[in-house]
Amino acid sequence: KTHLPQREAFSPYHLQLATMSADLSELENRVRSLEQKLAGAAGDDSLLPGGRQTGNSDAQVLKKVSTRLQDFEAQITAQLSNLQSDFDKKLSHVNRGASSM
Repeated sequence: KTHLPQREAFSPYHLQLATMSADLSELENRVRSLEQKLAGAAGDDSLLPGGRQTGNSDAQVLKKVSTRLQDFEAQITAQLSNLQSDFDKKLSHVNRGASSM
């Protein structure tokens, strides 16, 4: 008789993955929206504090955004890796229990 793990045993991991995926999707949408606003406001200095002229500031802002997105991606990747590792450990434990029955 083979004992299969119940689906509920892994639901917290699935929920976390779904939540992280939704958060990542939301972030991508926000970045896309900001890029569109920046592209549409290329000649409009009203978005800049004090009406500064655009120059290197656009490049600096985009560089900061890029760096922060890379950091965020690294954090998400590390979290997903940890979740996968935990999931694999639990699955291994369940399989060991099932094989001894």
